Amino acid sequence: MNHRANRSVFATRLGFAFALIAAMTAVLAGVITYVAWSLSFEDYIRRNLEVTSRYVAQHAATGYTLFNGWDFSHRTMIPQVAPRQDVTVQIFDNDNRLIYDESVFNPGLHDSEEFLSRHERYELRADDYNVITHPIIVDYVHVGEVRVLARGSTGLLTPHDLQMRTSSLVALGAAGFFAIIVSTIIGMWYSRRLVAPIHKVTVAAQRVRDGDEDARSGLEGDDEIAQLGITFDRMAESIQRDRDRERKMTGDVAHELRTPLMGIQATVEAIEDGVYPADSEHLSIITRETKRLAKLTNSLLELNRLEDEKSEFPISLMDINDPVNASLSVNGARIEALGLHLVVELIPKIYINGNSARLQQAVTNILTNSIRYTPEGGTITVRTYVEKADSGIDEQACVSVSDTGIGMSEQELEQVFGRFWRADSARDRATGGIGIGLPITKEIVERHKGQIKVESVEGEGTTFTITMPLTMHPH
Repeated sequence: MNHRANRSVFATRLGFAFALIAAMTAVLAGVITYVAWSLSFEDYIRRNLEVTSRYVAQHAATGYTLFNGWDFSHRTMIPQVAPRQDVTVQIFDNDNRLIYDESVFNPGLHDSEEFLSRHERYELRADDYNVITHPIIVDYVHVGEVRVLARGSTGLLTPHDLQMRTSSLVALGAAGFFAIIVSTIIGMWYSRRLVAPIHKVTVAAQRVRDGDEDARSGLEGDDEIAQLGITFDRMAESIQRDRDRERKMTGDVAHELRTPLMGIQATVEAIEDGVYPADSEHLSIITRETKRLAKLTNSLLELNRLEDEKSEFPISLMDINDPVNASLSVNGARIEALGLHLVVELIPKIYINGNSARLQQAVTNILTNSIRYTPEGGTITVRTYVEKADSGIDEQACVSVSDTGIGMSEQELEQVFGRFWRADSARDRATGGIGIGLPITKEIVERHKGQIKVESVEGEGTTFTITMPLTMHPH
């Protein structure tokens, strides 16, 4: 319920944000329109009035020439522009005497004596900014002046212009109002769609927190919110794998610890009850199982340290043959004692960046595995070589250990790097090892940015191959 409330609040806020943006846009458009009317459009009107004054001046000059001066008759030559443009047009002679007023001359523009007398008393001043003037020139001689003013206004805008401006602002205000309403509705609708995938991620996170490991957002797509959901789902899957691995490891450890502990407990209780004498034979059982517990514990701690990506071990330029030779030196006598044949094929000077001690441990684990599962008279082959990487461009260093042992089935190959797994389930645990060596080897190789592969044919033998990035040796 809280999630729904939070979702609604966020969507509402986002919707009102859209409305606020629309309102601010409408106000800004109104201000810009008003400024345009006050500045740009007034300049446009001024230019039109200048055209009118020049047009009237040309006809007045023609009448002046025709009637040899300013005479009442010349007024018939003046074009009647006032009814069309809603302006006052006056003509003055060189002595600044009003000789023509279109609003007075044209009786159709007034309906009363009061209107006539008012216009007779009002003369346009040439020094008024709102009055547009133009000289009347006859044969290059200044004979008078035309003065034009927008009627009914102290500025350049006529009443018609003012009405048009008011209508425009009202229309803009109405459009802004409807824009706010529409943007609010669309904003609410869009914000709810925008919040919906976020809500899915939130709900999935809540379910994971409450212990539902299968909870996923299920989002797909290329946008940022979809990528957030995909990332969350991958994180949840990673957490689930870690928990599954932790549970499996806990069960495996408990199973592995139980057998030696039960052996120790049974032996100790038998000695206490007098069933077994406290001699070296029975005490050696306790010692053997205790050592096995210590080895298992140390191996688990080592594997845990290797799996911790924060733990580091020193890396330096080295020859891959060095850890291989060291491992062969340690295990050579044992191989010979068990009646196994050893074949060594090492190509010199194969350089990598690695840790010699860790790689020796990895090779030893594989070699020990081959020794354990190869019968007497069998052959173990150890090789180092260089080959092309899977990309087909770079080269990689390779170490392979092959044997002619019991081999593994396809099902066993899928489990070979699992904890506590053994290839020969029929063998004794003491003979078969504790099942941690190969997982440790895999972690060591992967920490060197390499890979370990295994190929096997049941009853014929197994081959482990380690590949790591090749490094050029500085000469």
